[in-house]
Amino acid sequence: MSKSLFPAAIRAGTAICLVVSVPAAVAQAVLADGDGSEQSNWVYLTLLAIIAAYLVGGAVAGRIATDAPMINGAAATVTAFAVVQLVAGVLRIAGGSGINPLALVFNVLLAASIGTVGAGIGAYLSNRAKVNG
Repeated sequence: MSKSLFPAAIRAGTAICLVVSVPAAVAQAVLADGDGSEQSNWVYLTLLAIIAAYLVGGAVAGRIATDAPMINGAAATVTAFAVVQLVAGVLRIAGGSGINPLALVFNVLLAASIGTVGAGIGAYLSNRAKVNG
């Protein structure tokens, strides 16, 4: 394992991310329409909650990590994404639906990117607190 990865930072970021993103993902699955014709606009609010979860999870990991906050933020959000997608994938397969690999790759890269931005914010706040405090 790389010396740059801090398991405590990744665990904390993943936990925060899961606390917010799992209820939002469940709500999104309930509100989403199969063909998209009668989809509720509340789905977009759940998307914002998921993005916020990735930002906050990345920020927590970035703030805790003493070295390489960006990779720790990305690792935290990708871990949370993998947990949610593993469960969702099993449910989709059990329900007879398939998994879109291209969407999966796009979404994991998006989660990592948002977590990296969050980690940058967390590292900035951590450094600012050290300077001011």
